[in-house]
Amino acid sequence: MLLAVSLFAAAAFVFVDDYREQLNDYSRRTNANVAGFREQAGQLNKVVFYEQHVYSRPKLLALCAEGFQQSLPRHFVFTGFAIDLPRLAGQSNFALPRFACLDWSFIISLILSFIAFVFTYDSICGERERGTLRLILTGSVPRATVLLGKYAGLMLTLGIPLLLGLLVSRIIVSVSRVDAISAGAWVKVLSIVALSFIYLSIFVLLGLFVSARASRPANCMAALLFIWVTLVILIPSLGRIASDRLSHGAPPMDLARAKIQAAERVDNDADKYGERAGARSPNPKECNPPARARYCNARAEAINEVVESYHNRMLSQAFAGRSLTRISPAVVYHTASEALAGTGMHRCISLFRQIRQYQAQLREYVVGEDRGDPDSLHLLFDEAHSVAEWNAISKKPVSFEAVPKFQERDFTLGESLKLAVWDLGLLALFNLVFFAAAWISFMRYDVR
Repeated sequence: MLLAVSLFAAAAFVFVDDYREQLNDYSRRTNANVAGFREQAGQLNKVVFYEQHVYSRPKLLALCAEGFQQSLPRHFVFTGFAIDLPRLAGQSNFALPRFACLDWSFIISLILSFIAFVFTYDSICGERERGTLRLILTGSVPRATVLLGKYAGLMLTLGIPLLLGLLVSRIIVSVSRVDAISAGAWVKVLSIVALSFIYLSIFVLLGLFVSARASRPANCMAALLFIWVTLVILIPSLGRIASDRLSHGAPPMDLARAKIQAAERVDNDADKYGERAGARSPNPKECNPPARARYCNARAEAINEVVESYHNRMLSQAFAGRSLTRISPAVVYHTASEALAGTGMHRCISLFRQIRQYQAQLREYVVGEDRGDPDSLHLLFDEAHSVAEWNAISKKPVSFEAVPKFQERDFTLGESLKLAVWDLGLLALFNLVFFAAAWISFMRYDVR
């Protein structure tokens, strides 16, 4: 109990300091982006071409499952037409690096799972060696009752320090007043607590199973130590190496080359967008503005498809590593916790998609405002200088309050559960398999 409370309290203190610093940095960067965006409202045509810098907001639920946010991209750069790959300096693939963080999921998956083995290693073979198990079973108590009683007692023994540690952690965060937690977030927190009990149940049942198969407590402890190191440390650590070897990601310089090739393919077929689509002239009478607009938008879309393809390839590389390591309950528990907390790689995917949706929304707003200007050509395309010189889009000022701004949307509880449903199923399957194994082994156990 002292160990659990100390670890959860330390996690809370570290989180509060980091969260405050991250929140201040986020506010400063976001305010600078909004200030720059506000200046573009003086001319409608500039709004869609402003290079926005969006940063993912620090999450209060990162205390539950940090999701390796420090090694994942938090900086997105885009205009109304184009988007760059999420930025994180110094890493070829943001989705692969894994650095441990002192959060709830780390403490539970690493420390409390080992304590579960410490509590169970002599629960059956130790009592057999001392003769107490034979004495119990000589009475009228069924073996099933003994096994279920041991399971319930062990879960209660683990549950009390776990709940107390979580309570202390939440009190520290609440007293610090770093941020307010919503009712929906509280439901997610309770879901993560329930998930933690399901995870620890796996190790309790596994400990009972091995104890029922071992002849001596020392042998059982050695076997459980080997199992714990394999499931909790070795397999998760090999995930990144395996995914890097089996799913080769493209080097960053390939992205620039692919963009150039995509633009060249559109250039070679410029005639299909209309006569003089590839020609540039400050005078729209000497060129074909509608054709030029179709050509530029096709080129922008081709480049965006390359970026999305590269982005998806990086993510598939990371998910391949997780798929290979899903035989470890610790990996499954971490993935499910991240989904419920709204952190991790799923958040990166969601942010990228939300920005793409926002780009379309911003373009629709500009087109709608442009309809009221009779002097405009009403052509919106990805070439800022031509749009300005040709008066393709109105240059009239607009109200900045009416301009759509990007707002990150968190996962709802239903969306989080949908993302975690397969991991929840795997954890339930682990429980079922180890319960059956412990049950069969104990029913056939020779207590003599």
